[in-house]
Amino acid sequence: MLDHLHGIIFDLDGTLVDSQLDFDGMRRETGCPPQRGLLEHLDTLDDKHARQQAEAVIHRYEMAGARAAKWMPGADILLQRLSVSVMPVGIVTRNSRSAAQLTLDALGAPSIDLITREDAAPKPDPEGLLQLADRWSLGANVLAYVGDFRFDLEAARRANMTSVLFLQDGNRDYAEMADVVFSHFDELAKLLPL
Repeated sequence: MLDHLHGIIFDLDGTLVDSQLDFDGMRRETGCPPQRGLLEHLDTLDDKHARQQAEAVIHRYEMAGARAAKWMPGADILLQRLSVSVMPVGIVTRNSRSAAQLTLDALGAPSIDLITREDAAPKPDPEGLLQLADRWSLGANVLAYVGDFRFDLEAARRANMTSVLFLQDGNRDYAEMADVVFSHFDELAKLLPL
């Protein structure tokens, strides 16, 4: 089903790793409404001091999540296989670079291209996905983006990439938005042209 792929991009938190991020705690401490993304909430804060405080809260939670992160079952094995294949591999995350890099370093991830919120507009904006397509000199239509949230699927669609949902108990409502759905990384490995 994914035989057309020449490259693959992953989300980080909730997809490759379980960081046990406390989104409720972040929302509570930053005053972010339940239906608004945390980064989108930051953009509504006109007061510089309030924004800096909210950014500090998010940073504290992200760094704690990076230190607590564990691989999703099978994700590390698939990444290792992909890192020695000819297929380019990347990560596009809404996390900060410091938190994402700490996560990858702590888990011994292979060296792969990383795009964070410092590098591109956060998802669902497709900018980060398109940056990797351009870096790899590949058309977006031969790439897939793998994620666990609607922002991931929306970004993939807007970038004209194949959208792949890592299905879990809390995200079944998004399945109809995805081109491909899997529930274990062993399943995804069987779908890829490795």
